[in-house]
Amino acid sequence: MRPKVFATIGAVFTMVLWATCFPLISLSLPYAPIMLTALFRAVIAGIFLIVIAWILGRPFPRSTKVYLYILGIGLTATSIGFWGMFYAGSLITPGLATVLTNTQPLIAGLLGWHILNERIGKRAMLGTLLGFSGIVVISAESLFATDVQSVSGIAYVVIAAAGLAISNILLKKSANRVDVLYAMGFQLLLGAIPLALLAFFNTSLPPLSWNWDYVWILLALALPGTALPFILWFWLMDTAPLYKLNVYSFLTPVFGLYLGYTYFSESLSSMQWLGVFLVIAAMLLVNSSTRAAK
Repeated sequence: MRPKVFATIGAVFTMVLWATCFPLISLSLPYAPIMLTALFRAVIAGIFLIVIAWILGRPFPRSTKVYLYILGIGLTATSIGFWGMFYAGSLITPGLATVLTNTQPLIAGLLGWHILNERIGKRAMLGTLLGFSGIVVISAESLFATDVQSVSGIAYVVIAAAGLAISNILLKKSANRVDVLYAMGFQLLLGAIPLALLAFFNTSLPPLSWNWDYVWILLALALPGTALPFILWFWLMDTAPLYKLNVYSFLTPVFGLYLGYTYFSESLSSMQWLGVFLVIAAMLLVNSSTRAAK
């Protein structure tokens, strides 16, 4: 019973940490180009984890297959995930971006069904469809709006969610094969290479505002916003099926909307609130199916 309690607390805490990233990305916009911040976030978090692993004397990964998994995770979770997340954070509001990120558990559930052979019951499938309906309802107004940027923001965050879903499959398959600190550290550094290319070739690089506000934003994004949740999520991958863990991802919009309401004075339309309630109902439905299936 105790391990399950720890796993639940760890999953919820992970979602809280990830929910803080979109507001922090918005706060970073006045100080540096968006992809440069994404690059700094990945590099700082990656170096931090590798240094900690080295200090603790953790086993260094040596297998070629393990490095292929790490590379795949880096390209999907860090390169594609950060690219979509950071661009979305500059185009749509933090609360809406956080909600849309929850296409990830829907995509990962389908991938887990076919790749990991994780079979879910009818109630969980109904919950997945209900959650997808909530995402459609939330984004409907932006999809049919004349504001092209809002549509682009939705596209970027869905691409990021797809990258994160694929990375979750790779994380699940490699969870018991490599040390978590080295795995997450190296994947962040490898995933930062495409971000560096995007930052230096696709954006103008004015002088950075290296004041303490930007430094604290970067450290918050890199350490509690990236390093810690990646470690927790990798550890959780070895404790439960992917579709059970992804249920907790539906909590992220609740925390994200709270942050948006509290710190950004966001207000959602009636249609968007309906979508949020559908997503929350989907989480409850899938969660009840996992308990019933025990």
